[in-house]
Amino acid sequence: MSETESDIAEIFFSASSNDASFTSVPSLAETLMSQFSDGSRNFNVVHINAQSVPAHFPDMLASFSCENIHAILISESWLKPCLPSCSYALPGFRLIRNDRISGGGGGVAIYLRTHIEYTIISLSAQPPPPNAGEHLFLEVELNHRKVLLGVYYSPSSHLDFFSSFEGILETLVPSYNHCIIMGDFNTCLLKSNSRSSSFLSVTKSCNLSILPLNATHTFPNCTPSLLDLILISSRDHVAKHGQCSADAFSYHDLLFLSYKIRPPKAKSRILLQRNFGGIDLDNLREDASGIDWDPLFACDDCDEKVKLLTTLLTELYDKHAPIRPVRLKHLPSPWLTEELKILLSKKAASKARFKRIPTVENRNNYMRIRNRCNRMCRDAQRQHIHTSVENGDPVKVWKFLRTLGIGKTRHVIPPSDVNLNALNLHFSTSSNFDVTVKSNTMNSLSNLPTPDFSPFIFNHLTACGVKKSILSITSNAVGADNLSRNMILPILDEILPVITHIMNYSLSNGTFPFAWKDAQITPLPKKPNPKSFSEYRPISILSFLSKVLERLIHAQLSEFLYENNLLNPFQSGFRPGHSTTTALVNITDDIRLGMERGMLTVLALLDFSNAFNTVDIDILLATLSSLNTSPSVVDWFRSYLSGRRQRVRIEDNFSSWCDTFVGVPQGGVLSPLLFAIYINSVSNHLISSYHLYADDLQLYTQAPVEELPLACTKVNNDLLSITNWSKSYGLQINPTKTQVIIVGAPRRLATVDWTRIPPISIDGVQIPVSDKVRNLGIFVDRHMSWDAQIKETCRKIYAAAGSLRRLRNFLPTATKTALAQSLLLPILDYADVSYLDLTEAQLNKLERLQNFCLRFIFGLRKYDHVSEFRAKLKWLPIRLRRNAHILSLLYTVLFNPSSPSYLKRRFEFIRDTHTISLRSTDNMQLMMPVHSTRFYDHSFTVQAIRLWNALPVRIRHAETLKSFKRLIKEHFLNTSQPI
Repeated sequence: MSETESDIAEIFFSASSNDASFTSVPSLAETLMSQFSDGSRNFNVVHINAQSVPAHFPDMLASFSCENIHAILISESWLKPCLPSCSYALPGFRLIRNDRISGGGGGVAIYLRTHIEYTIISLSAQPPPPNAGEHLFLEVELNHRKVLLGVYYSPSSHLDFFSSFEGILETLVPSYNHCIIMGDFNTCLLKSNSRSSSFLSVTKSCNLSILPLNATHTFPNCTPSLLDLILISSRDHVAKHGQCSADAFSYHDLLFLSYKIRPPKAKSRILLQRNFGGIDLDNLREDASGIDWDPLFACDDCDEKVKLLTTLLTELYDKHAPIRPVRLKHLPSPWLTEELKILLSKKAASKARFKRIPTVENRNNYMRIRNRCNRMCRDAQRQHIHTSVENGDPVKVWKFLRTLGIGKTRHVIPPSDVNLNALNLHFSTSSNFDVTVKSNTMNSLSNLPTPDFSPFIFNHLTACGVKKSILSITSNAVGADNLSRNMILPILDEILPVITHIMNYSLSNGTFPFAWKDAQITPLPKKPNPKSFSEYRPISILSFLSKVLERLIHAQLSEFLYENNLLNPFQSGFRPGHSTTTALVNITDDIRLGMERGMLTVLALLDFSNAFNTVDIDILLATLSSLNTSPSVVDWFRSYLSGRRQRVRIEDNFSSWCDTFVGVPQGGVLSPLLFAIYINSVSNHLISSYHLYADDLQLYTQAPVEELPLACTKVNNDLLSITNWSKSYGLQINPTKTQVIIVGAPRRLATVDWTRIPPISIDGVQIPVSDKVRNLGIFVDRHMSWDAQIKETCRKIYAAAGSLRRLRNFLPTATKTALAQSLLLPILDYADVSYLDLTEAQLNKLERLQNFCLRFIFGLRKYDHVSEFRAKLKWLPIRLRRNAHILSLLYTVLFNPSSPSYLKRRFEFIRDTHTISLRSTDNMQLMMPVHSTRFYDHSFTVQAIRLWNALPVRIRHAETLKSFKRLIKEHFLNTSQPI
């Protein structure tokens, strides 16, 4: 007998010895199956006050296995935004939630069968306003009839929710002939008092009937009460209703209702997939090498070449990996065995016995069985997770971890009522560019002098380069042409000459294949319950081979721009060696230098609305031409950008194709670089300092206190220049997202006469001066004190750890270490070199965040020492960790040719007059800039030079960044105190 079986036998024996009727108590699953056995033609709904879905999820898996249940209404879900829905998914159901954001407990949710279409009609604000309950109301379509389905929860018996509840019902109920509302209203209808009278008055005024029930809440040694209710609009449609004990969840009974409206039949979801796992690779490659490619090489049309390639590869894989229907099964959690289901049933029965006979003996017996059952469920989950993550392919491991709600969820299914064609039109931006303005911009670009260097032409692509580009793409996403990475890689050597030929033909003839221009858009909701199209984020899936060719063009065009210094030197977006961190370091160090000189900084942060999607193609081509790109290159880009289409896809449903006439391709490899070229001239007439990161523009100027009004005027003039440029290029600045802040030393700011400061405005909209702003993910306040940034870092780490902490006892240590390093530490490390002027108290907060990660990995308690565990992982303490990041960035700035020039100029080696080579200097010391205040002393520039000069010479002479990082870490691990 196994350990699980012996535990079950022991529990069963001890329970049955106390109550002879124990074995005759049916489980909740059996009860529901019995109640709905003949109700497949009716719409069957249940409600339960769950008192925490996370805590009782194993009981839910075991209890709601009846296929005839169509909706499960949950009050007191206790779900929080940090807990992903995929972690609490019931097989065959879609989870719709309205979580309580603040405080504990609360929340409502509905599990609805996936084949039933729904629309969210109303949900309570979170946190709910005073004297209002929590609710979630759906419109579901059943047999061509629209039914209002809702769940309501009144958190307290002292809450006077009746007026708000009546307002909701008066708004919604008249629009529906069929209404089903269940919930815990915390109003006992067994009592004759003001609450029950008010509730009955509300339901009567809205023509709702309350179905008769017995007491639904029974607590030991307390008077039973009727708190959970069923409200319906038509008694004639009630086939069956009632209640049954749900001791596995709470002291509330489960309510059930069978309503006489036929629900839609469940349709098995079938995917058409190729069986790549069953391919005989030798036969596949043999057949691939035997394909006659002569018609493709002889064809003189690029689109026909691509069509032939697609056809021949499709025929090849139809033979070796034919498309087959795969029926998706809604499998329960594999760790939930039949033995555990029996055990969960025994736990519920022991609780029922204690509720019925509340003696100390029954209570102790229930608690013993409960604790044993919970332990065994945890052990089963732990064993399942360990088996799934240990010794596995990292890709498969991460895929499995996402099913547990760890990391970013890739597949979030939007509501079924989304109008795909309307959503597609929303994603495809139309142009409202004034023709005259556009013509003037085109003329000014054509009149620019030709640069004095050789024009850019495409280089011939080699098979080696094409192969390298193919292997560099790791995504398995399938574009509209249905050619995937999995179809290319197995026969890459056999078809590489063909792919290379097509791509070279595309470049030499200035045509981009039409089949590679189509994009399939997957809309991802930005919020759990999106209400408008603007709350969806489009994810564009392009052809695999399209991305291969784009990478090759990107490399050639980037090299041309870099060699001729054509890109704005202060553009840090999507450039090798540049990042948000380098941009932030440059801006914050400039601000500190201003504080060193006793000046204030006026900083304006601008945001372009929908920038990538509003790029005018003609102006972009004219801009490329002005950079001395050859006409053949311009023709190729014209073909690449024009004639594009897109459609929205949700599972197996597609919208109609929609043409796109403006914008660079969303998701395209070339798009960020093309946008950087497009926006390159925005700074041509600026007086103030500035910095660009893609479409984010930071504008700043500095002045002493007495000249602050002039500085604000200067910023206003530059904002006017940017506005005029934007209009001439068809872009639009979003004033509502524009931020302005004045940064300086507290003593300087205290002397400012704010009445003399002119308002800062953009395009006629006045921008208020803020006390703190968010710039590229970092909060900057007016005194550079970083309290807001530290608070935000704490919030992000604790939020990201929400889905991890509940699994801390289930994951192996190695997996937890990988999760902490990939999900938590990046939050702690992000741009940390840009805010080095932290107090000891702030550094201690960051240290505690790192300790929090260590406690998660090793399961330590709050006051356990972490030093030995940090040493075991070879993690540096937070101060040394930040120092290592400073030095790593400095090394990159000094020795990486593509690193930003705006940072390179801050550092200068103390040169020996007898030195010929930079790397042959004796000590490679850097020159320290003269400064006198603590403001600039805490800048990246000064801190980096100080740390660098204190390093042993052998580390400064490291040949590569990788070896430098290794030596730095070894050096700091042997250092007890930061430098």
